[in-house]
Amino acid sequence: MNQNYSILLELTKKQELTLAIEIAAICVPSVFLLIFTLYCYLKFQHLNNAQFKLVTRILFSDLIYESIMSVISLSYIITQNGSDEETSFRDSYPTFCYIEAYLSNFSILTSTAWTSIICHTLYMQVYRNISKMYYYQYIFVGYVIPTIISFIPFYVDGYGVTYPMESTNCFYNMRLERRSYDLYITLCYYLPIWVAFLYNLIIITLVVRRILKHITDFTNKTQVFALFLYPTILFICWVIVILLQLSCSLAQFNNLIHNLFYGNTYRSFSATYLVCWMLCVIALLRYLQRQGLMDANQNIRKICLKVTLVPKLANNQPKQLIHKNQEQKYKQYNIIEMSSSQDLVKCSFNPDDMGQLLYKENYHKWIKVQELIAKDPILQNNVADYGQSRDKLYEIYCKKAYKLHKLLNYSDEMIPGMVNSQFPETVVTVLHQTMFIPTIKYLGTEKQIEKWIPPSLNYEIVGCYAQTELGHGSDVQSLETTAVYDKNTEEFILNSPTISSTKWWIGDLGLTATHAVTHAQLFINGKHYGVQTFIVQVRDTHTHLPLKGIEVGDVGPKYGYNTKDNGYLRMNNVRIPREQMLMRYSKVSKAGEFIKAQNEKIGYATMMQVRTSIIYNTYVSLAQGLSIGVKYSHFRRQFKDKNGIERPIIDYQTQQDKLIPLIADCYAQGFGCLRIKDILTENLRRITEKNDFSLMGDLHALLCCCKAVYTWNTHFGLDKIRQSLGGHGFLQSSGVVSIQTEFAPSCTYEGENTVLLLQTGRYLLKACNKAQKHQPINENVEYLYNIQQTLSQKATFTRAEQLLCPEIIRKLMRLHAAFYVNKMMLKMMEKAGEHGPKEAWNKHVGVSITEASIAHTYYWTFKTFLDTLIKVQDENIRSVLSNLCCLYGLQRIIDWPIGYFEGGFLNGEQLEIILNAKEHIFTLIKPDLLGLVESFKFNDNALRSDLVDAKPYEKLLQSAKLSSVNNEEYQNKLRSLTRQLREIPKL
Repeated sequence: MNQNYSILLELTKKQELTLAIEIAAICVPSVFLLIFTLYCYLKFQHLNNAQFKLVTRILFSDLIYESIMSVISLSYIITQNGSDEETSFRDSYPTFCYIEAYLSNFSILTSTAWTSIICHTLYMQVYRNISKMYYYQYIFVGYVIPTIISFIPFYVDGYGVTYPMESTNCFYNMRLERRSYDLYITLCYYLPIWVAFLYNLIIITLVVRRILKHITDFTNKTQVFALFLYPTILFICWVIVILLQLSCSLAQFNNLIHNLFYGNTYRSFSATYLVCWMLCVIALLRYLQRQGLMDANQNIRKICLKVTLVPKLANNQPKQLIHKNQEQKYKQYNIIEMSSSQDLVKCSFNPDDMGQLLYKENYHKWIKVQELIAKDPILQNNVADYGQSRDKLYEIYCKKAYKLHKLLNYSDEMIPGMVNSQFPETVVTVLHQTMFIPTIKYLGTEKQIEKWIPPSLNYEIVGCYAQTELGHGSDVQSLETTAVYDKNTEEFILNSPTISSTKWWIGDLGLTATHAVTHAQLFINGKHYGVQTFIVQVRDTHTHLPLKGIEVGDVGPKYGYNTKDNGYLRMNNVRIPREQMLMRYSKVSKAGEFIKAQNEKIGYATMMQVRTSIIYNTYVSLAQGLSIGVKYSHFRRQFKDKNGIERPIIDYQTQQDKLIPLIADCYAQGFGCLRIKDILTENLRRITEKNDFSLMGDLHALLCCCKAVYTWNTHFGLDKIRQSLGGHGFLQSSGVVSIQTEFAPSCTYEGENTVLLLQTGRYLLKACNKAQKHQPINENVEYLYNIQQTLSQKATFTRAEQLLCPEIIRKLMRLHAAFYVNKMMLKMMEKAGEHGPKEAWNKHVGVSITEASIAHTYYWTFKTFLDTLIKVQDENIRSVLSNLCCLYGLQRIIDWPIGYFEGGFLNGEQLEIILNAKEHIFTLIKPDLLGLVESFKFNDNALRSDLVDAKPYEKLLQSAKLSSVNNEEYQNKLRSLTRQLREIPKL
């Protein structure tokens, strides 16, 4: 080492400058890369997602290569003894040479392999639609294969000093005159790189073509485009370096520049490549950080939400991330740092995977519809629409309906429900898709379907569903509208003979519909044949004027539904052709012969579909309200702790008690709806393919009780959410008010809830009688077998921890359902013996019947929730769903404990344990709250709430300023009125 120092002292100034340049060219890139790698890891390690891991593995490979090259090259320069003579590095330091050559080959192959893995990931996501990529399986491809390939040249003495940098670079020994080395360098270096390069090129080309053709099919565009960035980085870096080297060869530089760039080709390449590469990787990691990309299979425990982490600054200023040390900066914008980011950090599951569990095959469609609506200027929600008059709102939503019909495929039965949840008011013509068209499909013959469905789908005609009358709703068999068959003209003559026979509350009828599916009592030759279904034209399709004999209009202002033209209809000797009676099952021949349907309940097929849609809407509406309530509760701060820091209101147990049980309810209703849809699909398949009606009764009873219980629960739940928002929740701009008012009629329309529970009660009584006779009953009521033996059981738990097991709670709720059904049956038997069955049913047992139906619904919902979570494969999702399932059951017990005590299943001490278990579950669920509502997958446009904006207070003030009463023209008119008010003579 002393000899090296003496040599350095003897160098001329020119040699010193040249040596310094070479040392700097060697060391600076390596030091930069080391610092850069540490920076990237420390700065972005919180991402912990697959994309970040891919980038860090490439960083690691390049760091090995750069560091070893620098150490060996620096050693060579210092040990050259200041001589101008070029000594073979391999001869002087063979071990260093072999190490350098091996690591050069390994690191280049590794970087190439990981780049190909990124391209392969792109292909799997875009072409195969596989987002669950098990990246750790690629360790073999990324590291093991390059290691094996790089060892091969050792066995043939293939590594050595390469040309032209023979004095410093060790790679393959290309100077030797042995052709076999050409083969080894081809097999171990050029062939893998070129194969990977060609594969990447083909994959990128295929992916680009697929995306350009089907761009709207990709919901996870952010992740796909992010993966594009690294191949783009490599391309940019190579192009810049090639252009730089080309310019060096064409231009004349002074010695200093020439030595730095042109004189040291490798170093000029390395330094330039490194600078470009570092800048691009930083951009990629920043992009990943802002978008918060997740990979479900890595059990990621962090998610980043735009609404909580990226505030939208005033005057369209650039977005910037919120950091903990920026509290002073927030104050100038009146922003208080949200605690939501900390809670998101604790989220134990991937919301994307949970979303796919909730929406199943409709997950991508759900997101796509929301994106489409949010981007369209006509469809997107506008705060200026709040406070508009009803006629103006109807015009606005007519334009929205027109645009939706142009953009979306309404033949897809899922689209109307998805669309309607995106707006604060009901979309015009929604009943055309959800009731008019399905009725024709289910009850019409093939010829009728061929005639009516195409013009309906093309909106050449717009239909409605006219069943309810002024005098009768749930009691369908007592409808008063008549249809008398005239066999001479082969026509039906429809009349509204009384005031109470006026069709009433018919959605889309008041202003929009041209046709109506109408229910009327059929008479042939004076004989009554019950309620049948007819297609009646009410307006001219060209002039839109009512036809002869038709009196039609709107029913007037309502509690909600301001854009829905609920109408009335009266008919006076309206004639329609015989072919306009829907005759798939019940038929009337030309001669007037009536052919009865095999199962008269088939007429309820459309109603079953509609009730399923209503049940689905209970989940969607509650999910919307919870998304607003939970996000705002993480932002809103009230009251200081002992350190003087205001706490988010979600930290208070009272706020948790308002919201967390509703999240459990929402998930339970969502999974219940999915199960009902499966049963409905199976029922319709059996009817259409096999004429098998065996599921009709069971499905009808299930739809009745779930529609009743779920709509009540959502209605009252939305009001609780509104209250949890404080005074701001009363504003239209909170978003919850419009959800609540639009949802409220669900408790009444398409079956008043109490009446529906009575229908389920009738089904339960029949099932109970069958169970006592040991006859087959549906699995939903299996608890009715050996009911007395069942009711002799009691709860045995003694600790709150035991209630984290859903099976224990299921057994409790099973006892509860059995108790109320048995109670109903015993009371019915007693009162029927005293007053007769009909009077007993109507006057003495009604409350017991509804209680039994509600208890049955709670048990079925809990059991369905449990069956769903058992099938979940993701351990983290299954864990959080298990907590929610337990909370759903415990809350039902707490809300309605009397049956558990009356039946002797629980004691007071056990109820206290249940209360403690509920509070414990709150602590388990709280870290996942934001993830749970993010799984509902509502974008900001769908929530239409100022309270979920990154700056809610500024947004609320801005919305207030846009109110119509705050414009200058109105204010000027108002001043004269207020002046007159002040001039009233004083007493």
